[in-house]
Amino acid sequence: MAKKINVKGPVISSDSKWIYDWLGWNSCCPADIEKGLEEAGGEEVVLEISSYGGIVVSGFEIYKLLKEYKGKVTAHVISAMSAATVIACGADEVLMSDAALFMIHNTSTRADGDYRDMEMAAESLREFNQGIIDVYVKKTGLSEEKLQELMDRDTYMSSKKAIELGFADGYIFGKEEDGGGEEDFSPAMVLNAGIPVIPEKKANELRMALNAAALGELPAGQTGGQPGKEEENGSDADSSINENKGKEGNESMTLEEFLKENPEGQAAVDQMAAAARKEGADSERNRLKELDAIAASVSEEKLRDAKYGKNAMNAMELAHAVLLEDAKKSKNYMEEAVKDSEESGVDDVKASPEEGDTTDESDVMASFVNKKRGGK
Repeated sequence: MAKKINVKGPVISSDSKWIYDWLGWNSCCPADIEKGLEEAGGEEVVLEISSYGGIVVSGFEIYKLLKEYKGKVTAHVISAMSAATVIACGADEVLMSDAALFMIHNTSTRADGDYRDMEMAAESLREFNQGIIDVYVKKTGLSEEKLQELMDRDTYMSSKKAIELGFADGYIFGKEEDGGGEEDFSPAMVLNAGIPVIPEKKANELRMALNAAALGELPAGQTGGQPGKEEENGSDADSSINENKGKEGNESMTLEEFLKENPEGQAAVDQMAAAARKEGADSERNRLKELDAIAASVSEEKLRDAKYGKNAMNAMELAHAVLLEDAKKSKNYMEEAVKDSEESGVDDVKASPEEGDTTDESDVMASFVNKKRGGK
């Protein structure tokens, strides 16, 4: 039986993995894949991919690990976007769910400084793009120019489209039935993926804040030190945290208890809370802004539900939902058209009139059209 390795959540660096584990968030880093491949020991591996993407260099590292693996690697794609598509291309075979999404786009970054800094940032992004294009060329056989065009458009692909273009090799559940699938998103659906990746700087700041203030209760089995780090040899990994423990010396403190004994820590807590509130407000503004960007491609009701409904969505989730709904409508329409044609006798229309047949083919077609319009 093939060993399953999950590629779920953002693609991050191995150094940042601890914070996602501590918070209980899905994530994937090169160390995860390396460990999984080592445990597989050359046997067949299945990558279960459901990821918005993340840090491209981590994607490159995982791609190399997969290509070097001696056993067969099959990718099962639910959603592969941005850097996650590089990981998918590292597999020997890429299979997609019937309801799946594949998205490619250009790399992006943030930069500040003068015009030279901006030019250097732009040039570095082009080089990163070239590395991604090289991976795509090897997988799909498409030209570099075609791939750059697709990346410039932030191209979202259904399973059918990804298979047609060569990014995927087939379906997980077998051949797709005729009439399913959708060609592509309309241009208005083109958006950058909102990838929830914690910057390295912020991860380190949080690590230091947690170590300094011992915020909250530590996870079970831990009594101090860095989050996610177990005790070593029966003692605390970080003695400075041990000094701030409760009276028993072996129990972690709650935030309330810590602040009661260390009121100076309140400033740090307030600062982190304010930063979290600001980040949440910024995220919500960006969500609404991105939804407005695709307003022309969805109904007003769907847009309103996505913004304020019980099951609120971001632009990418709404776009995916619209794609699946349109694909279903397309399939139902084809089935209805076939049924109507059978009932109307269109299938009985012959290529050439037989002897004694005085019925004009145009009369048959006109009758069918009138029937569809509600005529006689």
